[in-house]
Amino acid sequence: MKKISYFFIFFVLIIGCAKGQNKENLNTLRDSLDKMVLEGTLRNDTTMLERALKLSDFLLSIDTTNIGKRHCYRHRSMIFSSLGHMDEAIANAEQAVLTLQANNPLRLIFLSEKYLREHNKDSAAYYIEKTIAVCDSSLNDEYNEDMAINKIKAIYLRDGEKKAKIYLSELLRTHPSPLLKLFDEDWDEWVRMNNEELKLMNIKILR
Repeated sequence: MKKISYFFIFFVLIIGCAKGQNKENLNTLRDSLDKMVLEGTLRNDTTMLERALKLSDFLLSIDTTNIGKRHCYRHRSMIFSSLGHMDEAIANAEQAVLTLQANNPLRLIFLSEKYLREHNKDSAAYYIEKTIAVCDSSLNDEYNEDMAINKIKAIYLRDGEKKAKIYLSELLRTHPSPLLKLFDEDWDEWVRMNNEELKLMNIKILR
């Protein structure tokens, strides 16, 4: 059955080339990549994951949109992580994030963590402050929980959990939304997960 699926995907690739890789064909290939990565990860099937990697190589060669490249790089990061190749996993995760717009807080936070990991405090400080500035600019126009939570993460990276918690408490007084209340209730777990992530990546907060 796996061989049949693989040859079907290969056939679709050929058809896609013949028709100029239109949007419908690209979506079909992206869906195929989704399924292969999911199945390969769940079953710990290295052969399936390696085939998914080859499919992602092909997609990157024909899909030049940021959305398409982000889709491929995100899956490649998952594949390499499942195969135990963490350097490649991190490199592809970085490529995925870099397809986001320059002022996207997720991109800025990723770069903050990247430079903290590399012990480049000046660059880390720049991107952390830029994250906070972007979030503040957005929040001044209109309250947005995503921006608020991104600012919490940036404060955590700069100052640690205590000051991040203080900011969350301030937010709760002005915007007592269900999401922020849940965030407050799960604070200890959020801190634990972030501390583990930073430890895994050998990252220390800025201050």
